[in-house]
Amino acid sequence: MSVASKDSVPPPLAPPLTTALDRLALGCRILEKEGHACRTLGHASLRDPDGRGLWIKRWGISFGETRDAADFVLIDFDGRRLGGADRAPSEWPIHAGVLKKRPDIAVVVHSHPFYGRVFSAATEPLRPVSNSGNWFPSPPPRFETTSELIRDPALGDAIGDCLGDNFAIFLRNHGVVFCGRSIEQAVLMGIQLEEACREHLLIAASGLAWDYPGDEERARKFSASGTTLTVSFDHFARELDGGLPPPRKD
Repeated sequence: MSVASKDSVPPPLAPPLTTALDRLALGCRILEKEGHACRTLGHASLRDPDGRGLWIKRWGISFGETRDAADFVLIDFDGRRLGGADRAPSEWPIHAGVLKKRPDIAVVVHSHPFYGRVFSAATEPLRPVSNSGNWFPSPPPRFETTSELIRDPALGDAIGDCLGDNFAIFLRNHGVVFCGRSIEQAVLMGIQLEEACREHLLIAASGLAWDYPGDEERARKFSASGTTLTVSFDHFARELDGGLPPPRKD
């Protein structure tokens, strides 16, 4: 299903929504720097606070080029454009599928980080080599139905089902999807997921015997992972020259 063409007046953005989308744009730039860059591929979305659907990064720009609220388009859960930027990415069903299945989730991201997409080809579970792997209550599941682009709403719904109560999922031979109850949580989930994949791949290739924490220890670590979300997010923002967006060229 394709997104409907522009046929309505964009709804006005309330100041809190503008602030949230500006912060999500900042999160996109952080993800670009932290290993999630893949040309213009990948997108992030925010659940619309008024229940109209979701705001998703517009088609044709990279995470690093996402500057502010003007770079997001509002669509409903059937992909119809309601306002904002002029075009949504074709894989919007990923975001709709997760947000429909998980009312606790506010932000969804799909990306193609190097280590994440390599690990998406593995059939064994992701194990917590260090603390990065403990950001997930259990090993992220693997969506195995297809490695193709997720343009069919039924596939998006299936991803939401496969995700379950997790905060990340591998799309086999494709990439990753991660989410959070806040912008900060979603961005940190993406950063930690890429670190965990890199660590697992490196130690597996080393030939060394190795081990990982048991379920109880892992659960304790996961419960403590959310205590520094804002502090960590702001740290990454400061690394982006104070979190200022690049100057507009238009």
